[in-house]
Amino acid sequence: MIFNMKKDYLYTTSFDSPILAYTQEEESFISKASLKNLRSLLPQDIDYSQNIDLLGVAFNAAVVNQFNKNDDGIDSVLAAQVVQNFKHKPTNIEHNKENIVGHIINAGFSEYNNSNKMISAEEVRDMKDPFNIALGAVVYKQVNKDFVKLIERSVDELDTLHEAISASWEIGFSEYDILVGSKNLKDAERVDPKHFDHIKPMLKAYGGNGSMKDGTRVYRLLKGEIFPLGIGFTTKPAADVKGLYSENATTNSITFKDKRDVKAYFDIKNNIFSKKNNAFISHLDNDNVKNKKETNMDIEQILAELKGLLVEKKFSEEAVANMTQTFAEAIKKKDAEYRDSMTKAEKEKEDMAKEKEDMKDAVKKVEAELKAAVEKIQEFENFQKQEEAVARFNSRMEVIDQGYELDDEDRKFLASDLKELAPTEEAFASYQDKLAVVWKHKNKEAKAAFEKQIQARIDEEVAKKISVSNASENKTAEEIAQEALDNAKASEMTLPNNNEAQSQQPVSFKEKFANAFSRENIVIS
Repeated sequence: MIFNMKKDYLYTTSFDSPILAYTQEEESFISKASLKNLRSLLPQDIDYSQNIDLLGVAFNAAVVNQFNKNDDGIDSVLAAQVVQNFKHKPTNIEHNKENIVGHIINAGFSEYNNSNKMISAEEVRDMKDPFNIALGAVVYKQVNKDFVKLIERSVDELDTLHEAISASWEIGFSEYDILVGSKNLKDAERVDPKHFDHIKPMLKAYGGNGSMKDGTRVYRLLKGEIFPLGIGFTTKPAADVKGLYSENATTNSITFKDKRDVKAYFDIKNNIFSKKNNAFISHLDNDNVKNKKETNMDIEQILAELKGLLVEKKFSEEAVANMTQTFAEAIKKKDAEYRDSMTKAEKEKEDMAKEKEDMKDAVKKVEAELKAAVEKIQEFENFQKQEEAVARFNSRMEVIDQGYELDDEDRKFLASDLKELAPTEEAFASYQDKLAVVWKHKNKEAKAAFEKQIQARIDEEVAKKISVSNASENKTAEEIAQEALDNAKASEMTLPNNNEAQSQQPVSFKEKFANAFSRENIVIS
């Protein structure tokens, strides 16, 4: 936006031209380089963790030595003189001065259509090629939360609205020169001031189309007293700049689907366009679209009113007819274009609805497949648990069987207990402690120790008897053996062994005593 400060009405403002949307061809000339090199312009003395209501952004706001889409420009010398005056000036939405959303902190220059590398004011003074005026600012998060969310999406390289928001300078000036020819200042020619009055109406700022009759382009080079007034965040910058850069932005999504919704947001939110500019407004609500019959009635009414005005001005009937026809054709053409755009929008809406349904079907299919997979996994886990339970049962039975002398009834009892026992090692250890008390008499190690103890006592008694028999002087060996046999308590009655060979073998006294006190036929009380 350019503010023209006339000498007679100091600081009055006016739009230099209607806001124009850029085309794909124009967009191809805009720098695609990363904006990370502008990070030095971000406010460095702000602790964003303590100032959570502030968002730091950096951006290119204008191109020096090149005329913008509004056919206005500034040269190197003047840019170097005034760039620092951008500091502490406000930022707004779409050049709406009453919709302030932040202020500028830092200002400098960056390379154009290249790496966005920062360059000093001393370097740019003698430059003839284009370069950028680059700025750093803070945005007030609490002023317009929806707009902040939109900025956060715009600086997110992975978002569909990446670089949807850019910045465009606002500057006041007192004088200007007229140049013609090239868009680049170094290749343009200055017009002699005596021809200004003739060429001035051709400038966009004064209602012209920006060209002479032969197609030569006409531009304004600002000069005199230059007053930077701030910037406007916009979806359609006049200069060949694009995007914002931030390091403390979060990715909070907003409900905008595409750039048309962004444009509609700004148009509706800030009432940028008047009724004269309604051709630029995105009509996204079908409820507001008139049918063809109503539109034709409106056109006929407009043409009737126009015809009446022409007649009042006393134009000839032929002139009235020609002008009426011209206007009618223009209106109908615009109406047809508008209807085509609405048809296209409706088709896009239908395509999106179909895509949404297809996505729902795909999600349902994935959910069904996931459910089947989960069931199979659960089935496998159950089988695995059963296998582990069987292996654990067999392992525990083997451990107990190795430690105790068990019969079939004991094993049935154990099987019933072990099936109900918890799978943890602690539970099995506790159960083993219980068995150690209840089945102490069946413990193989305990029984073996007990048998060893008994055998030791038998051997001890035999030794004693032999010693006593040796000490007896008045008894024969046969008497001593007979006495030992008489004193022994038989545990069971047995038939004598009639094996002839065995009965004929001589038996020593020691063997007789050992046999008399063997574990099989002696009970020690």
